[in-house]
Amino acid sequence: MKSLFCVALLAVVGGSPVQAGTITGSIPVTGAAEADRTVVFIESAPTPPGGPARHAKLLQKGARFSPTVLPIVSGSDVDMTNDDWVAHSVFSKSEIKQFDLGVYPPGSAKAVSFERPGTVDVFCAIHPRMNAVVLVLQNPYFAKPDAQGQFSIEGVPAGSYSLRVYRLGGGTVPQQQIKVPGAGSASVNF
Repeated sequence: MKSLFCVALLAVVGGSPVQAGTITGSIPVTGAAEADRTVVFIESAPTPPGGPARHAKLLQKGARFSPTVLPIVSGSDVDMTNDDWVAHSVFSKSEIKQFDLGVYPPGSAKAVSFERPGTVDVFCAIHPRMNAVVLVLQNPYFAKPDAQGQFSIEGVPAGSYSLRVYRLGGGTVPQQQIKVPGAGSASVNF
């Protein structure tokens, strides 16, 4: 009943339902740590009306950032939470986004907005071995693989796209061209 109401509402306001499919696939990874450093994403795609959820979290625990690579959509805010037992001082000198949050104690958080697509290297001034990347993307069509390298990107508008891989500290992976159907799924293996 609810879906009939949505279709009727779209007809009244002059819109039409967007056809969307799913991309499933696999990419070679050597385990959970490499999967944490990997993101599969569509390089460029139409963004959905109303935009995606624009809030994410990069936590600090055990003198490490988690996740190691955080994919977000441009315009998103990221909470930099200190879930550790020691103070941290999070900063970035990346061209895409520069910030310095100063020292903040355990149990606190500070937020940073990321407006431009690109990679933002994040560090802790107190613990030099701590590093992470905020991967700011143009659209919400991305996924992190599981420890076996399997991934799924849902709700992708029907069309042809370039599927890319970002892997922190790893070699480049050739992009793949993929055609997403209006319903169902398309599969790709890197």
